[in-house]
Amino acid sequence: MLNRLKNLWTKEQRNEEAQALSDVLLGRASSEAMTKEKALNIPAVSASIEFIAGTVSGLPVKLYENQGGNVQEVTDDYRLKLLNQETGDTLDSRQMKKALITDMLLLGESYTYIKHDRNNITGLFYIEPSYVSILKGVDPIKKAVKIYINGQEYPDYEILRITRNTADGVTGQGIIDTNPLLLMACYNALNYENKSISTGTKRGFLKSAYKLDKAKMDALKSAWRKLYSNDANSSNVMVLNDGISFQEASVSSAENQLNENKKSNSELIYQLFGLSSSLFDGSKGSRDTYINSIKTGVLPVVSALENALNKFLLLEKEKGLLFFKVDSSEILKTTQQERYTAYNLALQGGWMTPDEVRKAENLPAMGLEFLKMSLGNTLYYPQTKQLYTPNTNTLQHIEGGEK
Repeated sequence: MLNRLKNLWTKEQRNEEAQALSDVLLGRASSEAMTKEKALNIPAVSASIEFIAGTVSGLPVKLYENQGGNVQEVTDDYRLKLLNQETGDTLDSRQMKKALITDMLLLGESYTYIKHDRNNITGLFYIEPSYVSILKGVDPIKKAVKIYINGQEYPDYEILRITRNTADGVTGQGIIDTNPLLLMACYNALNYENKSISTGTKRGFLKSAYKLDKAKMDALKSAWRKLYSNDANSSNVMVLNDGISFQEASVSSAENQLNENKKSNSELIYQLFGLSSSLFDGSKGSRDTYINSIKTGVLPVVSALENALNKFLLLEKEKGLLFFKVDSSEILKTTQQERYTAYNLALQGGWMTPDEVRKAENLPAMGLEFLKMSLGNTLYYPQTKQLYTPNTNTLQHIEGGEK
């Protein structure tokens, strides 16, 4: 009777494993909803988030002032410390920006509480989206929302938000909302693998040249379980008697298909984030591949962050005069030879001063604030139709005669 129950349990377990594998391969939806935690368990998602959020969070935020078309960097504004060093929260600026970008990409929205002391900002506090409730107005044109955090209402201007695929500027759709089936298929595949491996039994067959009685059969099964058990105290050596051999089960075509699906699904996930799979598969991606991934995966997130900072951290009277900018020049830098060639062209063409080149390379200025001009060039002023020749210091009108 006991052996019959064991056989029934083994048969049922195999049927469940076969059904689970079938569900994964056929893409059947699980009754469980995809969550942020589950999504981050998927290696392709975790790697993409780390690449994008990790890159953007490490970029410095700068403040500029537009003075009649002349843009100057502002270095002494108090808000720069909040955005680049200490936020006033338990999270530093890098951790806060990484958390915000992760929420935006996966959930579609991210929130930060802005603590004010009159017109001054004294702190930026990251908020888990699960604590935020949004009450929307019914007017589809004059959109209005009320924001609640733990049941308490907060004014709109106190909650900085970054959204993705939004129709109201407050809530959005992340990767989890737009591609739940793909993420669930990847998660189910990992879950199936985990359950298969966690049994601790190597798949295969023990063949005996002789008929074994029940006692010998039970002893053999017990020794086999101990061999592949997770118990640190169990023996890791098993001796097979004469006439007994092990034959490993070959990988089925369904399992081969599962492996192929995992690879193709991972590539699809990278594409969702605007990244190339060659950045993560161990192959040496080209410089162009890296730059393209930065342009398609990172820079759109940088733009969203800049828009949010300019909307919520500037006073109304400052908007149009001041603007925040995330310095992405470092991640877009080319090789040293390519940069120096470009600098040389800019210097010879009179586009940059030597000190501007040194600043771009993080070198100290040397007081070389001049533009190179060739005396052999003739300068033409289209509005006045005049020609100026530096070599002879003459100014002429194109219709003739010196002016």
